Amino acid sequence: MPTALLFPLLLRVAGPVAFVMAALTAGAMNRSFLIIPLLALTATATTILIRKLSPSPVMNLQTMLNPNASGQVQNAYAGMGRRFGIGLVGYLLAFGLAALIAALFQETEFQQALATTDLWLLLVPAIIAGIFAWLSARSGANQMAEMMGQMQSMFSEMQAQQGAGQAANDDDAFTVEGEVIDPDKKS
Repeated sequence: MPTALLFPLLLRVAGPVAFVMAALTAGAMNRSFLIIPLLALTATATTILIRKLSPSPVMNLQTMLNPNASGQVQNAYAGMGRRFGIGLVGYLLAFGLAALIAALFQETEFQQALATTDLWLLLVPAIIAGIFAWLSARSGANQMAEMMGQMQSMFSEMQAQQGAGQAANDDDAFTVEGEVIDPDKKS
C-alpha cells in the first residue's frame, strides 16, 4: 500500500477511536449502562451518514483504475446489523474495563438512568467522526488524483520509450525490390 494513502486511513480511524474513548469515559465516570446501546446506535448511524455524504475514494478502486468498469454505488446500509453488534460488544468491553479499573481506585455506583450530560458522550464522538471522515475523503481524493497522474505519466513515458525502440528497429531493416530484408535474419 502506498504511504500516501496512510494519512487518509488514519483519519478514518479517528471516528471509531472517539467512540471507544467515549465508552471508556462513561465507564470511568460510572455512568448508566444504557449509554452502551446508545453509543453503538450512534456509531452505526454516524457510519451510515458518513458513507452517504462523504464516501472514501479508495472504497471502489476498480472504477478508478479501469475507465470501462461500471461504477457501482455501494449500499450504505449493508452490514448495519453486524456493525451495531460489533459496536455493542466492543463498547461494552471498553465500558466494563474502564469501570473495573475505576473500581480499584474509588467506590463505584453506576447511575440508574441517563442524564442530559450523557448526551455529550454521544454527540462529541459523532462530530469527531464526521469531521475526520470528511477530511479523510478530501485528503484521499487528492492523494488518489496525484497517484493517478503519476501513473499516467509513467505509462506515457514507457509508451514513448517503447515507440522509440520500435522505430529504431524498423530503421535497421531495408527494402530491396519490394522485399523487406531484416539484417538480423540469417538466410
